[in-house]
Amino acid sequence: MGMLSTLIGTRVPEKYRKYFDLPKREPSWSITATDDTALGRACRLWLEQHPHLCGVYRLDVGLDALAVRLGLIERAERSIDIQSYLIRDDLSGNLIVMRLIEAADRGVRVRLLMDDALTEPIDSGLVAISNHPNIEVRVFNPFPRRRNRIVSYIAYFNILNRRMHNKTFTVDNQVTIVGGRNIADEYFETSGSQEFIDEDLLLIGNVVSAVSAGFDEYWNYREALPINIFDPFVEYLPIRKAASEGRRYLHENLDNAFLGHGTDQLADALLSGSLPWIAARAEVICDRPDKVRRIVRRRQSEATAHLQKMVSSASYEAIIVSPYFVPQKQGIDFFARMVKRGTRVIVITNSLASTNHTSVHAVYERYRKPLLRQGIELYELRANVDTGQLDKQAGANAKLTLHSKVAVVDRTRLFVGSFNLDPRSLYLNTEMGVDVDSPELAATMARDIVESLPRTAYKLRLRRSGALQWIFTDDGVEVRANSEPDTTFGRRFKVRLMGYLPIEGQM
Repeated sequence: MGMLSTLIGTRVPEKYRKYFDLPKREPSWSITATDDTALGRACRLWLEQHPHLCGVYRLDVGLDALAVRLGLIERAERSIDIQSYLIRDDLSGNLIVMRLIEAADRGVRVRLLMDDALTEPIDSGLVAISNHPNIEVRVFNPFPRRRNRIVSYIAYFNILNRRMHNKTFTVDNQVTIVGGRNIADEYFETSGSQEFIDEDLLLIGNVVSAVSAGFDEYWNYREALPINIFDPFVEYLPIRKAASEGRRYLHENLDNAFLGHGTDQLADALLSGSLPWIAARAEVICDRPDKVRRIVRRRQSEATAHLQKMVSSASYEAIIVSPYFVPQKQGIDFFARMVKRGTRVIVITNSLASTNHTSVHAVYERYRKPLLRQGIELYELRANVDTGQLDKQAGANAKLTLHSKVAVVDRTRLFVGSFNLDPRSLYLNTEMGVDVDSPELAATMARDIVESLPRTAYKLRLRRSGALQWIFTDDGVEVRANSEPDTTFGRRFKVRLMGYLPIEGQM
């Protein structure tokens, strides 16, 4: 089968063609005739009362974000389209997959589009469910399966280094979820050991058709290949046996707090018309899938250009939440210009204690002093703190990691999506998000973020000596630390060494 997708669009001698031919794929498109579904009727009632607007509901609690996904799958009648960077073989992954199989059994068409960077550990499960007549799984920009992944990554670095990072979840082409969450326990606060603070938006209105159009473009793009092309290289169970294994796994985890959380409240409220939607104008911003094939890295993508224009429009305040923050010189200059004209710029990112990618932190830390010198307010998430949401469900000992990707401009407009402020999101990965014009939602989100900072984050400042200092409160007492809080000397030393490596462009 050869290195799939590597030589797409190039001429291959006829005698070698059989090694590089891509499998035949049947194009498919979003099902639009869904107004008569239960979700369609519920959405129509609300939208008729709010013409030309979208309904927006914030999903800032992980358990709610998982529950509404499960509830929507249960209520699907025609189609489910899911686009994700990763899915894990854990509680949330199995819950979603089992519900997808049940939906497919009752005739719902399921399309699951995964980036291929992290699918190898669950190849057998993805291949198994793709053998259901109503489920199709495709992987984007796939790795070959007949050789070691690391060897393939090195050999085809310029191709395999570029990934699809988009996340969408659309049911019956009536309701969609867009944000930063992948499908894994840590994104839904069901892990218990490490929990990701994240944001999604639940949406109805014309943004749903825009999300579906973007999904279709990726789904039918030449780099999205059916997972079952890997049948010769992957051992997998028949669909019914795989489903039985999934049910057994869930039964073994009956003591998990989420299984008693309930999955029907938000979905029921949506169907009954009692969900407190916020009426707003909203626009979907999505990179084109050919971004993974663009040779010129410095060309701005759709998401990059839109987010830059949106943030630069701030007149008095811009709040940036990015778990991986590598602004580079042009980013520092960009924010410095905003500060000079009187705009308050607040940046929240991960601390060394909270980050799940120390390599990113190793590059980010070289920009902290220049940012502070330019007047940017810089905060880093504390890894062990009571957020007011996580402890009740995930346990007080869980390590927190920031994963939200949010921008709030002048407390009137916000962007939520998959976009990090780093070179990888700017130039390598495909990204997307939703731009929402809503003073009500933007003000609420800004207030929640800013008011929580003294409790949940370290505030960075420069001492007179020019050294960094971290300021936070502990039991009501202000604490000033002169080195990275809650970290060991060994970890700090390791990160300092990593900072000398030429890895910035890959972060």
